[in-house]
Amino acid sequence: MSEEGTITTKEMYDLLIGFASLNEMNRKILLCLAHIYPRAVSGVQLTRLIGYSGKAKSLYRGVLQRLTEENLILRDKLTSKLHSLRINHLHPIAKTLIAMAAKHGQQLREMYENVLRTDENG
Repeated sequence: MSEEGTITTKEMYDLLIGFASLNEMNRKILLCLAHIYPRAVSGVQLTRLIGYSGKAKSLYRGVLQRLTEENLILRDKLTSKLHSLRINHLHPIAKTLIAMAAKHGQQLREMYENVLRTDENG
């Protein structure tokens, strides 16, 4: 980003090209995590946020593994079954997405936060 904190044309182009290479679920995950940044969520919370079946083990097997390998997300293993997931704020594409979400995504952020509050309150 430029010194003024604005997103450059090159950063926007890199983001678009990066997003074009991802499938729909990967895009949903990154958009979600960018909007709730710096918050981390569990796998179960993430599946609820993106509207995916909470019992979908494939999320851990393939999708999250790929995003982790590409350094787009960070996975902290809290227990053998519980992982903390967050977007990697140091990755250039993720950094641009976080900046855009912070500047223009308040409504979507509020929607995600409401889902998380509902999840926490049972």
